[in-house]
Amino acid sequence: MSIVEQILVYFWNFRYLPLKYRWPLIKFRRRLLPTRTGLGLRNALRHARSLKTRRSRTPWSFPAVLPPAPRDIMADPEKVRCRTRDLIYLRSMPLWRARDTPQRSFYRLYEAFCAADGHMITYETEYFWRRSSPQWATANIADPDCQDTEQYAVMASLAEVLVDSFRWRLELGLRRNDEPIMNRTVDPPPFVPEVCPLWAAKVPSLRARLLVHPEEDRYFDSPLHRRNIYMSTGWFYTV
Repeated sequence: MSIVEQILVYFWNFRYLPLKYRWPLIKFRRRLLPTRTGLGLRNALRHARSLKTRRSRTPWSFPAVLPPAPRDIMADPEKVRCRTRDLIYLRSMPLWRARDTPQRSFYRLYEAFCAADGHMITYETEYFWRRSSPQWATANIADPDCQDTEQYAVMASLAEVLVDSFRWRLELGLRRNDEPIMNRTVDPPPFVPEVCPLWAAKVPSLRARLLVHPEEDRYFDSPLHRRNIYMSTGWFYTV
């Protein structure tokens, strides 16, 4: 920091005054010149500089691009896992969240599932759950219309697992528009049941077994196993 910058900081922070006078002046200055806004621009710019992958987007809503097939992701899961850090930063940006779409979030969940990244599955499930606007209802997840049969089966099963996990939360008394940490002293309000998108029920099961992770070869009843896809669903059920 140059000498001029040090002088400016010295006067800007009222360091020439005793502490008992300095702090009230700083609070008064923050009221006149607020540094925080509803858009969180200051934090957004700081986090944007920390991103490893930067892309220029011009439309207001980010486009949803169909991800690779399951076996392509399973062959190199690190390509997905390395984005976890960036996604944590992006979710903290109000502008990014405003431009995000349910389909993009669902595709990120699919990629995390195929990469067997349990933490990323949990983060994305919680993120989807917290988006409580009607646009983010599970029934509105658009049909990806995949040409790859394995990809279509995985996405249909994930849509059903997501709905099951949301219903489980609702039965516990949680609501999608609640704060992350609740201190509820009254009965939870009524809710609109989560339903599966219509296209998911039309997707058939796979003839050959798809083992997503080598350690998840045991069977237990779930939408995944009903379509001959082997992977645990425990990461979807967190509160």
